[in-house]
Amino acid sequence: ALDRGRSLLILPGGEAEQLLTTYGREKIYLSSRKGFIKLAMRKGISVVPMYVFGSSDLFYTSSFLYGPRRWLMKHFGVCIPICFGLLGSLCPLPKKVSIVFGEPMTFSMNGSDPTSVELDSAHKKFSEALVSLFDSHKREYGYGDRTLEVI
Repeated sequence: ALDRGRSLLILPGGEAEQLLTTYGREKIYLSSRKGFIKLAMRKGISVVPMYVFGSSDLFYTSSFLYGPRRWLMKHFGVCIPICFGLLGSLCPLPKKVSIVFGEPMTFSMNGSDPTSVELDSAHKKFSEALVSLFDSHKREYGYGDRTLEVI
């Protein structure tokens, strides 16, 4: 898609973030997820930080059997989140969801592949931009009492 000039929306937290989602808390699984930054650096394209306010509150979540569910995810790529929505169903709770976007970020590198130092630096800048984006909008969307946890 990128080679054809198309854009991609990548959710770097993946299945691990689904299992770690906790109602009432803002957590992102990003610390060890650097592949999307490496891809952007190799292709010379921008990444745009974005955050979805309200997504953590769409369902009540459970950590019941977290260990076995994580094992299934790691070994078989099967994610089984346990969550309950409206009236205990799989329908989401009636919460407002708002998406905010940051400024596009482009990272430079020497050569055709980023070094570990270049990749770590770019990833750190992206992570900081995402936390800053969250902090600058959290009051506006009713999450002023929350902190974004980067795991």
